[in-house]
Amino acid sequence: MNKLALSLSLVFLSFIFTGCSKQEGPAEQLGKKVDESIESSKKAIDETIEKAAQKIEEITGASDGVAEETGEKIDETIEDLKTSVSDAYEEAAKEVDEASEALEEKAETTGGGY
Repeated sequence: MNKLALSLSLVFLSFIFTGCSKQEGPAEQLGKKVDESIESSKKAIDETIEKAAQKIEEITGASDGVAEETGEKIDETIEDLKTSVSDAYEEAAKEVDEASEALEEKAETTGGGY
């Protein structure tokens, strides 16, 4: 029994040492090549994503400037419109007052009244 245990232990140890050898087999070499190609693909994808993000940033940055200028022009136009409407309202109020006074004077001169 001791010889059997000893021989099984030697076989087991030989498998362990053979598996831990520094010499790479074809499967391990292929695995390393696959790992390298995956890493290079990841780098290429990351670079592409970064370039796309930069282009998007440039595009949105450029459109932000145009949109902001347009918004400012709209704001200025609205302010001008408010001012002109306010001025027109005040002018119309003055004209209504003047017309009202003119009608009252005519009514008084004709001796009529309302």
